[in-house]
Amino acid sequence: MLRNVGIVERWVRVVGGIILMVLGITLPIPFWVEEIAETIGLLAVVSGAVGYCPVKHLYTRRGQKPGSLS
Repeated sequence: MLRNVGIVERWVRVVGGIILMVLGITLPIPFWVEEIAETIGLLAVVSGAVGYCPVKHLYTRRGQKPGSLS
């Protein structure tokens, strides 16, 4: 299976995604903000668990190195 996310980044995605989902469920914020937080959290957890990020794949296919900002 193709993986483009390292071990540390996978853990950060999973933990950060879980935190976003919990905050989206528990905080008294507008409904649409809850849904956005939960969706982003779920996507982060899934990409961290699987080890593949399609956005990162598209970014690196354009000739950019994963760590470069320019």
